[in-house]
Amino acid sequence: MFNIIVRVIIIYLIVIFLMRLMGKRQIGEMEPFELVITLIIADLATIPMSEQTIPIWYGVVPLLAIAVLHFIISFISTKSPKMRDIISGKPVIVIDEGKIDHKELKNLNMSCEELLEQLRNLDHFDVSGINFAIVERSGKITVIPKAESMPVAREDMNIKVEETSLHYCIVENGKPIKRNFKDLNLDKKIDKIINAILSKLGCKNNDLVFASITEDGDVHAQIRNQAMQSFTITMPKEKQPTKKTSEQKGGRS
Repeated sequence: MFNIIVRVIIIYLIVIFLMRLMGKRQIGEMEPFELVITLIIADLATIPMSEQTIPIWYGVVPLLAIAVLHFIISFISTKSPKMRDIISGKPVIVIDEGKIDHKELKNLNMSCEELLEQLRNLDHFDVSGINFAIVERSGKITVIPKAESMPVAREDMNIKVEETSLHYCIVENGKPIKRNFKDLNLDKKIDKIINAILSKLGCKNNDLVFASITEDGDVHAQIRNQAMQSFTITMPKEKQPTKKTSEQKGGRS
């Protein structure tokens, strides 16, 4: 029993490591060779986990070999556009200047109904308002609407809007996330900022289930079993070193 647990832990950690090396793409965003490698890794990992008679190295070595193969293919795809097209395919225009290209759809083994379904998933219900639709390497569809069908932007109406600042999650379930304080250069001011937030909310540390903050001090925070609140706090400033006068340096003459 203990042997099985150890084998599972080792294979699990190796698979997690390999998937992290492959990046953070979701399944729907993977290129074909990445999806194939992912499926092979999943299959190879189950064999040494379940079969105690098979040495664990019979599973580890193929997994590492797959990882090396992945990096080789990725490197070749990066250096050679022709090889990238062979390995991963290339983007295909299925709607060209408002016209559905049935030949390209046939090459992709895609019917018009499937095309319309994917367009509806992208909130495009009227094909006549689409100028171009491109099936990307991952299989997802990119839509470029016609000019008259494009949504109106604020700049078109001369509406000035302030840029949105990035919120950093700094508290989760009452515990400060120190790495995000460090990204904000506020790792020495953790207690002051959290105390300022608690003071605004009128709660204890354990009741604060979430808090995020921007560099300007805009806060989103939530107390347990209550709605999210938004407010601004004064960000603590670093103390400037005081300049020593001649009297402080050498004393009075």
